[in-house]
Amino acid sequence: MIGRDLLRLCVTASLLCLPGLAPHASAQGYGSPLRMQGVNHTLVPSAASRASGGISVGLPGEASLMFANPASLQSLEGLQISLGGINLERKLDQSQQWYPNRRFPTFSLMMEGLIDLIDDPDLSEVPEGGFGPEDSIARPYDDIQPDWSRKQPGSLSIQGFVALPLEVFGLKFVAGVGAIRYANLDYYFQNNNVLSPSIGTQRPVGIPLPAIGQEETVDWSQYIQQREGSIQGYGGALSIGIFQELSLGLSGLLLDGHSDELETLLSRGHIRFGNNSGVYYQLLDSVYARSTRLGSSDYSGAEFSVSAMYRGPHLSLSLMVKPPSSISRTFEGSIQEDTTGTPVVSTVSGTDELLLPWRGAVGISLAVREDLMLGLEYEIRPLASAEYTDPSGEVSQPWLSSNVFRIGGRFLITKWLAVGAGYREEAEVFQPEGNALIGEAVRYAVYSVGLGISFANVRLNAAYEYSDMTYEDKWATNVNLNRGKTHTLSADISYLFR
Repeated sequence: MIGRDLLRLCVTASLLCLPGLAPHASAQGYGSPLRMQGVNHTLVPSAASRASGGISVGLPGEASLMFANPASLQSLEGLQISLGGINLERKLDQSQQWYPNRRFPTFSLMMEGLIDLIDDPDLSEVPEGGFGPEDSIARPYDDIQPDWSRKQPGSLSIQGFVALPLEVFGLKFVAGVGAIRYANLDYYFQNNNVLSPSIGTQRPVGIPLPAIGQEETVDWSQYIQQREGSIQGYGGALSIGIFQELSLGLSGLLLDGHSDELETLLSRGHIRFGNNSGVYYQLLDSVYARSTRLGSSDYSGAEFSVSAMYRGPHLSLSLMVKPPSSISRTFEGSIQEDTTGTPVVSTVSGTDELLLPWRGAVGISLAVREDLMLGLEYEIRPLASAEYTDPSGEVSQPWLSSNVFRIGGRFLITKWLAVGAGYREEAEVFQPEGNALIGEAVRYAVYSVGLGISFANVRLNAAYEYSDMTYEDKWATNVNLNRGKTHTLSADISYLFR
């Protein structure tokens, strides 16, 4: 009964996206409910920009920057058509380290899948007073190991841009349209040792210490959460030259996306922590309970960008601002629960919304020499102010803020060949469990390198990026080491009609 109620609580809460019923509040090691995960994983559409660390200043003649920095369109010298793509591959893994406990010495071995290294006790000689529950060894009823690794297949996105300069009343206008992949929604979370209640957060004890003759029961489960999909953006941009060096720009995107989702919760048993006349013991009861949730989500919204740029002979300055915008998600799915061998299926649907606050970035580039450019950008992401409205109308602020910087450069080897390299800081919208710096989001570095080849009016850009995100979830009972390696290849080809 307890296992069935736990399954219904956690999976239904995830699907309905109720912050008050988030799995973190009731069990150790669940992921947050599937709400807007992945929406913050926006993509830089320009291969030239990605090669130079993601900067959008100091890279003239790139129509692919129209949504990142619309004022940069002013540098185009004619009609430009650009077509490109981005391919992303990611490998995720988690390893768990459990602390030994002197009162329950076999608990950490069972959690780490090492309990088979211990033989069963010798029961041939009955001690005075007989055997007690402490004379047995609890062993799992399955072969699930704590560590896991998953390689996500490549995710290819195609994008295109067209931009045309026009002169109106003596002013230079540049108008453009484009289609991009706005965000990659691919998301995955797994924990093979989920404990409920969350005994690891009960510091400093962790594992409960029952009174003599009493037992405390903890549910033990495996939890998997997965989302695959993307959000596309379709829109246009306009840049106007106020003076020879100063330009303004405005861009807008209509967002449309889809994702498929899966959540599974498999009960591994009930762990009973007991006290027999001052001797602590643990037992494991077999429980059959499984819940699977299949669903899909459709996304819609809009995003605008306003930017200003000063372009001098050696120095360029840029300012970009994104006004508040919203993204809505309409979802539907089914939940299949099975505790007796006969599954029960129910359906659920709803709509939620994410309101994003003001965001912006400032940048500077310097032409060190005629053949060398260096650029730096600082992006402000006050996402702790983002408001999530669940299907019942309850408003919460589940994300964390993070300001990041990008630095890169481009070196012209010959008139037709340029190389770029860069570094940028990225950040998630969540923090690790047991984070020492409360409110500090998970951060990681992205390293990039690329090249640009020009021939006549044709330009080819290509870039490679590598990132290695690592963070630790910490409890009083264990540490989970999480890692995500990402390899990204991007390229685009453009033709300029002078």
